[in-house]
Amino acid sequence: MTIPPFNMVTLVTGLFIAGEALALLVGKHSSSQGDDSWISVKNNVFLALDILAGLGLVYLALAQRGAAWTYAFYFLTGLALLTHAYREWEYLAGTDNAFCANTPLFVVNNLKLVGLVAVLILNRGLGAVQAA
Repeated sequence: MTIPPFNMVTLVTGLFIAGEALALLVGKHSSSQGDDSWISVKNNVFLALDILAGLGLVYLALAQRGAAWTYAFYFLTGLALLTHAYREWEYLAGTDNAFCANTPLFVVNNLKLVGLVAVLILNRGLGAVQAA
């Protein structure tokens, strides 16, 4: 059984988004060492949104397309793009308590953005193929 490129990229991107959020959630909240100023309502909301959007993309990669599939796809992808783009801005603007508090988090954020853009491009191509 072969998995279509759109489904594979969506699955991997969703797992990457949700997985990193879960790792940060556990790591930042269970670590008793160092400064915990990164933990804030804003960053916790971002983590929760990432878990929801990531797991939602995983589900959509595996689910049959129905009437609500397109709406759910664009909602979840748009939500993830907006929140990750905001994190880019935070980091580049040097705001206080930015989600991307260091270069590794910034790099991972960029990788997730690349995955989300790829998912959108592949979905648009898939839509064009299905419409023909």
